[in-house]
Amino acid sequence: RPMMHSFDQMNITLCLPVVQDKDQPLIFRQWTPDVEMVPGAFKEEVPHSSSPELVPDVLIVPLMAYDSRRYRLGYGGGYYDRTIEKLKQEKTIVTIGVAFSVQRSEEELPIEDTDESLDYLVTESEIL
Repeated sequence: RPMMHSFDQMNITLCLPVVQDKDQPLIFRQWTPDVEMVPGAFKEEVPHSSSPELVPDVLIVPLMAYDSRRYRLGYGGGYYDRTIEKLKQEKTIVTIGVAFSVQRSEEELPIEDTDESLDYLVTESEIL
């Protein structure tokens, strides 16, 4: 959260992902330091439903592994795949994966027709 507080102090609007239903894209609710946080679908803290729903311009995407093509292996729910597909139909977005270099696969990850490579992938030692 320290980075989120720093962005807030720079007047950068932040939003956090919220799982609505299984097999549905994520929605995003505005986060501020004083927003009420409640348990989400996976017990993670998410902004209360009274927080405005936003559509992000930049999406920081979690991953378990990545390859040199900037394809990612997610956590198996497909939430971000569905969300990226939906958002890209609505507007131009930038997707950024954040990982440690040890998460890089030396081999190409298997991909499906619905998979898209990330725009950027940032580790402690490189930016792809």
